[in-house]
Amino acid sequence: MFCTLVCCMDGRFIHIVNKYIRSNYRYTFVDTITDAGAVNKIVSDEDYLKSIEDKVVLISVNKHKSDHIFVAGHSDCAGCPTDDETQKGYIRQAAEKMHKDLPHEAVTGLFVYENGEIEVLADYDISDN
Repeated sequence: MFCTLVCCMDGRFIHIVNKYIRSNYRYTFVDTITDAGAVNKIVSDEDYLKSIEDKVVLISVNKHKSDHIFVAGHSDCAGCPTDDETQKGYIRQAAEKMHKDLPHEAVTGLFVYENGEIEVLADYDISDN
């Protein structure tokens, strides 16, 4: 019923990703943790990753029984002002890092284009180690 989304705070994209997840996966509710340029921070700052994992695990996983984490970034990100290909690389790295740290969770990396199209960049199942 619950999954977890870690993504940029940009209001142009949050609703698009939430709708995509609810429409394409079996989840009714999407616990959403936002920050400007979140995927870049996951990749570059161990303390940041630890701080969001505490929220993910203590609240979303333990209380809401979330079993899937989505990590999303997007075009034209003010919090991570880089080209789309670099941003996609950060998303792939962030998804891999989240899966290694939380192997009991499925992890999917998503990229949202300015036109609202979504590309799946990484997809780790619970059994993928």
